Amino acid sequence: MKKFISIILCVVMVFTMFSTVAFAESRKNTVRFDGKTYDITNEHPWIFVHGMGGWNKYGDEAYWGGWADSEGDVIELYNSHGIEAYAAVVGPFNSAWDRACELYAQLTGTVVDYGEAHSKEHNHARYGFDYTDNYLMDEPWDMQEKINLVGHSFGGHTVRLFASLVAYGDEAEVAATGEDTSPLFKGGHKDAIYSVVTFSGVHNGSPIANLIHDSFLMTGIIAFINFAGAVLGHNVLMWEDLYMGHMGLTPKQDEEKAKFSLSTIKTAVEAQDNCGYDLTLRGSRELNEKIKIVENAYYYSYSCNSTNKTVFNTYVPIASNFAMFYLTSFYIGAVEGKTIDGIYMDESWAKNDGIVPYASALYPATDKDNAKSYEETINAGEKIEPGVWYYMPTMEGFDHFDFCGTIDYPTSFEDFYYTLVGTINATV
Repeated sequence: MKKFISIILCVVMVFTMFSTVAFAESRKNTVRFDGKTYDITNEHPWIFVHGMGGWNKYGDEAYWGGWADSEGDVIELYNSHGIEAYAAVVGPFNSAWDRACELYAQLTGTVVDYGEAHSKEHNHARYGFDYTDNYLMDEPWDMQEKINLVGHSFGGHTVRLFASLVAYGDEAEVAATGEDTSPLFKGGHKDAIYSVVTFSGVHNGSPIANLIHDSFLMTGIIAFINFAGAVLGHNVLMWEDLYMGHMGLTPKQDEEKAKFSLSTIKTAVEAQDNCGYDLTLRGSRELNEKIKIVENAYYYSYSCNSTNKTVFNTYVPIASNFAMFYLTSFYIGAVEGKTIDGIYMDESWAKNDGIVPYASALYPATDKDNAKSYEETINAGEKIEPGVWYYMPTMEGFDHFDFCGTIDYPTSFEDFYYTLVGTINATV
């Protein structure tokens, strides 16, 4: 009898082993493209967050592809292969803090809570739009399922701050409201974020933001936003909404139009609670001091360079650069030797992708001692570790917008985004 039972147990163990292998293989999702095979297994949902001025879709033109010389839509590409991907839409000109709060509400299907302490400090309403019946994913996020965060440009600030709040919360908000504090500010979810990826992230700010914010231009932009909200209401050009109702600049969710008010404009300008300030060198430095790297999450940064060095030690845009960035690229390319917001501009600040300096796109300056070259790490046979910034090889000849569906590096749009999934999966 003992011998018979032993045989049965052996058969069960063998069957279980092969069933497990078969199941593991069935989960593996690969695609062949241009002679290559990519592992595009969907481990965790992907949340894409646009940069300053970003939108969702304007006709057929989606921010993450489908416009200009685009080769495709990233979200559609991923979903067509079973890769769960979503494009969040946050305030195009809001601060990183406000955008992080809006992202949380969209993911969890709740009312935007900007925090009592933050709202009082910046003199605006605590609550914003209600996403109870309009959450981003198929079902409200419970802060238990891991997600991948991807931020382009100012979206980099947004996803980094969001991840930090999810993991560690904010002491000032907890002190201000106690039990009434939003779960976002309570933290405690260090395992909720699987990866944070930034494309041309403005981690350390850009001299262009200093040029705009420290002049009358910032006041003009905010005045235009209020004027547009008063005349056009929610839909302004390609934006479904500018989401500045909590400041009184644009309509609240239940209003048709906002009220044009010089005092409201003055208050918003003085509050400095907008992307213009956050993108300055000093604003980004202040943010970086608040943002904590999540010890259990993987961090990757992608940077571009669309300039060439001249004999005069300046950097000028290459011919294929996006036309919109020619003037900004020239300006950044000539900053070497200057000191802005207490930071000496060396050559790495002059080299740029049209609007973001190379020195800013690599990693936050506060994480300098916790950053490594991805290429060197892989070549050395070392393991990719969570809680470390891995900066990818600079993509030469590509500008700031090439990540938004127009990219053809190294061979095509598909090649880049398939490889991205494979890179993240390699840590599983």
